[in-house]
Amino acid sequence: MDVLMNRLVKSYLRKWSVELSKIKTNAIEVQEEELDYILDAPLVQYFHPGIDKSTFRTMPLSKYEDYQHLIELLLKSDHAISCRYFAQSSGTTSGTKKLIPTPDLFVKRNLLRGSWYQLHTLYEHNPHMSVFKSKNLLIGGALYEHNSRYTIGDVSGIMISRIPRYMHPWYVPRIREAISPDWEEKIRLTALAASKTNHISLLAGTPTWVLSTMRMVLDKTGLTMASDQWPTLQAYIHGGVRFEPYRSQFEALIDIHGFRYIEVYNATEGFFAYQDRPNDQGMLLMCTSGIYFEFIRLEDFRKNHIEILTLGEVSADQSYVMLITTLSGLVRYVQGDIVRFETIAPFRILVEGRIGEYINAFGEDLMLKQAEEALLNVSLQHACTIKNYTVAPNYINIQRAGFHEWFIEFEQTPESLNLFAKDLDDHICRLNTNYNQKRSGDIAMSALKIHSLPSGSILRYLQSKGSITGQTKLPRLRNDRSIADALLSMTPSEPS
Repeated sequence: MDVLMNRLVKSYLRKWSVELSKIKTNAIEVQEEELDYILDAPLVQYFHPGIDKSTFRTMPLSKYEDYQHLIELLLKSDHAISCRYFAQSSGTTSGTKKLIPTPDLFVKRNLLRGSWYQLHTLYEHNPHMSVFKSKNLLIGGALYEHNSRYTIGDVSGIMISRIPRYMHPWYVPRIREAISPDWEEKIRLTALAASKTNHISLLAGTPTWVLSTMRMVLDKTGLTMASDQWPTLQAYIHGGVRFEPYRSQFEALIDIHGFRYIEVYNATEGFFAYQDRPNDQGMLLMCTSGIYFEFIRLEDFRKNHIEILTLGEVSADQSYVMLITTLSGLVRYVQGDIVRFETIAPFRILVEGRIGEYINAFGEDLMLKQAEEALLNVSLQHACTIKNYTVAPNYINIQRAGFHEWFIEFEQTPESLNLFAKDLDDHICRLNTNYNQKRSGDIAMSALKIHSLPSGSILRYLQSKGSITGQTKLPRLRNDRSIADALLSMTPSEPS
């Protein structure tokens, strides 16, 4: 049965080769064809009656609030336009939960297609790959509301719920448990089921939750390596957060020759890109999947100078705000991410962070990419590992200069927290000239300070904000102190 399943999968994957070749060689033309298809979609015409290609070019930027009332009408049973699924954002970064219409057409053309692209890459670069030779461990989102008219859930929960019934035996946990909204119970049941099998081929989920599950399994089995528990492991598909800070922890638990890591770039609004080459972090933009992409230079966006660029007008190594127009009805929607093109032939991107995820309290303009690069390098230097973190400004007052306050939950704590903080501050100074200038003489900014949080602090904070899901992410950089003050109130301690 397993052999037959893998043969069927390999045969089906061949159909995507021609399409992927077009994406890599003729993306600009393909995107224009996709735009024609998108603008005719029922939800696009519902939100923007009569829109066509000529009027599209004059459309302003849009945000969720522009669609909120019409989305609420869609949820009513007597509305003419039907939509079966609504993807719910976690709201952790923006503070507001959103419901994005996700019609069947978009599920098939975007979400499910992205899953097949991932498998195509796995099999293309490893002829001995047999993902369905054993089980696949999925740690994804949930479905929260399901009735005869619609289903509301995390986008990953919607995807998992669409796995055909005949494929269910190849997944851990059972599908009904995988989409359960009781997150703690789901993780417990997942770890229990995973600890009872030695045959898992594929891991999928955000790094924080997969690591937590693997450690629970190892606690149950008494083993020290995930690859001892599952010697059949072949690949890990990850997304949601930057992977590099977690890579060393995965490599310490998985020691298998040829093991593959594949990053995917998906969000509540859709599946955008995936890592199509081994050992290259750039992700191939999915140009035939129900989304039309446009971009605004980040520096222009911040100055409110809105010059919208098509794929044919972007360049490599520049930061852009991404706009999306989709089969879900969103037109020139500011998705919220900052991306950079690693290559433009074909179009491969890297995610640098969120538009609102930076700190500029003192003119330092610290970006997420710089913070994470500094943290990763200093962690390696001090032989420590980090489970989670967030940073906030501590503002100038009459007694002292301002500073950045880091809240870090360590997996392995550095020998000297003070030396770690000094090296981190020095590293950021080298990466960011504005930060370095503001640190000069400790006049505008003094050295950063670190709170080493007790284990579980950040999980308790997220739980206090509402239900935990596979989509939940802690904002790394905040320009305000809402998270910082909440963490201090939960774990009062003096910064080192």
